[in-house]
Amino acid sequence: MSLGLSPGPDFAGFLLHPFRKPKRIRTAFSPNQLLKLEKAFENNHYVVGAERKQLAQSLGLSETQVKVWFQNRRTKHKRTEQEEEAKRSSSKRPSEQRPGGVTSDSPVSPSVTPPLSPESMDEHIDPDDDGPD
Repeated sequence: MSLGLSPGPDFAGFLLHPFRKPKRIRTAFSPNQLLKLEKAFENNHYVVGAERKQLAQSLGLSETQVKVWFQNRRTKHKRTEQEEEAKRSSSKRPSEQRPGGVTSDSPVSPSVTPPLSPESMDEHIDPDDDGPD
């Protein structure tokens, strides 16, 4: 005889992963903590050892929270720099660019082949030509 009770989604999830830790709640940093973390990041993008321990204690955070914040901040910094570089390179006016992506202010690489001269056009090979007749 059935009582009409079915296990809920939490119970089903427990059966799939019975030993999984519950999901950690995201840390909400206070404005004061963020200010101090950003200031520390300006001085040094990597905080380790005693410096990390002291920073964590002064902010009331765990060393792991400080470590992860710095990892995430370095990732954000790198992404921001890449976006700015892409914006700078795409904002060059077409008149400042040469064929092949070489800009007028950058040296010409010796590996770049010069355009063909009118005299060399006589030596052009026809791809439809199957050899001497």
